[in-house]
Amino acid sequence: MARPDILTTTIDLSIDNGSSHIKGIYDNLNNTFIFPNVVAQPFGERYLLMEQGDPLDFLDVQITSHAIDTEQYRHVYVGNLAIGDEGIVHEIVGDKAVQKKAQRPETMVTLLTAAAYAIAKKHEEAIKRGKNRIKAAVNLGTGLPIREITKFRDEFAQKIIGGVHSVTFVTTPIFKGVSIEMEFMLPTDISIDDVSGVYDMEATSKTQLSHKGFGIADVGGVDMDIAFFRPGLDLDQRYSTGAKIYLNDALESIRNEINAQGEELISSTAELTLMLVNKEYEIYAEGKVAFDMTHLVNRHMRILAEKVLKYARNSWKHVRYANEFWFIGGGAVVLQPWIEKLNAELGLPIRFDHSDFSQFRNARGTFFLLEHALKRTVEVAASIESERGTESGSGSD
Repeated sequence: MARPDILTTTIDLSIDNGSSHIKGIYDNLNNTFIFPNVVAQPFGERYLLMEQGDPLDFLDVQITSHAIDTEQYRHVYVGNLAIGDEGIVHEIVGDKAVQKKAQRPETMVTLLTAAAYAIAKKHEEAIKRGKNRIKAAVNLGTGLPIREITKFRDEFAQKIIGGVHSVTFVTTPIFKGVSIEMEFMLPTDISIDDVSGVYDMEATSKTQLSHKGFGIADVGGVDMDIAFFRPGLDLDQRYSTGAKIYLNDALESIRNEINAQGEELISSTAELTLMLVNKEYEIYAEGKVAFDMTHLVNRHMRILAEKVLKYARNSWKHVRYANEFWFIGGGAVVLQPWIEKLNAELGLPIRFDHSDFSQFRNARGTFFLLEHALKRTVEVAASIESERGTESGSGSD
């Protein structure tokens, strides 16, 4: 019998754990959230001036999980709250970017924090009425880069499904003191980043990809996944590949050059990423332009765009049936102006996803796959139950 002081729930959740931002969708495609992939081990105590604000901007959590075996990640700030913190801050740059996504402790920290946030957000009204403990069964869809999927899929899955994970919100407004206990199921196993995005494009856009042979690159903050599909959305595993492009490291170099002016004008690569997506090249301080980073950004991004285009072309030239090539993902949004300038001279049939959807393609595609798997499970269960009823009926004659 369920305890009256514990709220029990089930949630369907898709998480795209990107190197720059974490994207999530729960229960239906309208329930989305995003926060920077930044984790900080806090220094000293944090005091709330007001117990108000968006919980997503103040993710202060304590985590108990078999998947996190070091004390330094037990109490962390995540996302916007971690940016500019005085403690030890972890962004996916430098040594962190070299590590495998499946093995970085930050991957599990952000995944568990995102899941706990989604569950708390779903039951925000109950929390406001005083409910402070939630026990959740989570149907999770998430993915890994192409280069990691074969070798690390099982290891990553075991971290997720091997027991109960607990996340407690410490000073987070609205959710303060709320504990979330989670058990995960993986109805679709671990998906392939990039491939999931294709399913969303086919389901929601007018590109009619299923009738084409094409290539597609999901450009992230660290990795670029390249996949090729024959007509009928038939994934060609021979030519699908991946590479590390280290976009975040290029952004970190830009940030360091800007901050070398004597002031910390940009506090994180996540902040710089949003500025580039929004084409905000002038940095203001005290109401005046303190730095115009146009030339600096052009220099670094052109070099990176050349690298990305070279990887894409080297893979594409061996695939005769691929008549066009697509770029999706947050990194593609950042690099699009420079790739388009380079391609103006080449004239290749290169396409870019709509910037409003590009960053969420993998999360949405994974959610579609998750819904399909759950629907199929219900149909199979109903079929089995129907067969049992038929056998029972025939046996009673």
